[in-house]
Amino acid sequence: MLRPLLLSVAFAAVAGSALAQSQPYEQVEAPKTWRVDVGGGITHGFSATGNTGDDVNYTAWGSANYKDVVYANGLDGLGWNAFKTDDTRAGVQLRPRFAAGDIEGSSLERPGLGADAALYAYKRFGGIVVGGRVAQDVSGDDAGMQYFASVGHQRVTPVGLLRVSGYVTGGDDKRLQRYYGVTAEQAPGSGFSPYEASGGLSGAGAVAFLAIPVGKRFGVGGFVNYEQRLGDTKDSPLVSDDHVWRAGLIGVVRFSSAD
Repeated sequence: MLRPLLLSVAFAAVAGSALAQSQPYEQVEAPKTWRVDVGGGITHGFSATGNTGDDVNYTAWGSANYKDVVYANGLDGLGWNAFKTDDTRAGVQLRPRFAAGDIEGSSLERPGLGADAALYAYKRFGGIVVGGRVAQDVSGDDAGMQYFASVGHQRVTPVGLLRVSGYVTGGDDKRLQRYYGVTAEQAPGSGFSPYEASGGLSGAGAVAFLAIPVGKRFGVGGFVNYEQRLGDTKDSPLVSDDHVWRAGLIGVVRFSSAD
């Protein structure tokens, strides 16, 4: 059963342009005043609703960007690069926090769709981008704080743009308990015994994404993601596997205006 506290980490690989909005990878195309990408595809191990993450899902995609300063997409929500240079970006986001999904045969109440306010900073050293973000629940779901750090590299290959990255993520007591714990009040009738999940690292993984241009306006991409659960997340009775694989294919069409 998928418990997608880290859902956005995996699906970030589906849309390479989304990562470029907050992370200072080297430019591989001419600057644009504005950009809009729309499309969709199929994924396994990811569900935006959190309900069918283990199935193959059809997923829509959309993103928009104005001068790499203000942007929006289905993963990062609404973002602003408050500080931006060629090799550094830092800013704020209002991020969607995806639902955890129901557990078959259990009445346990699971977190629904919510929102986090986040601060992020990324720096490029040569071809390597390192950085992370801290996000705090602002939707009143008692979901606490999550943190995320990554290191990534991209290069242009004869086939297309290849980006690989590794990451770690975790949260405070409230975040992990909300997604992976079972309170004494929730336990009766839920099918689970009480379980207290303490804060700390909750997962580590790697993502590879390949984007292939098709003409000037179209593109296709694919990703694969492996994640190892850590700490109290790994030991939670709500998690059936201590690791998860995710993969997907997506196609997009771009509309843009040159500087």
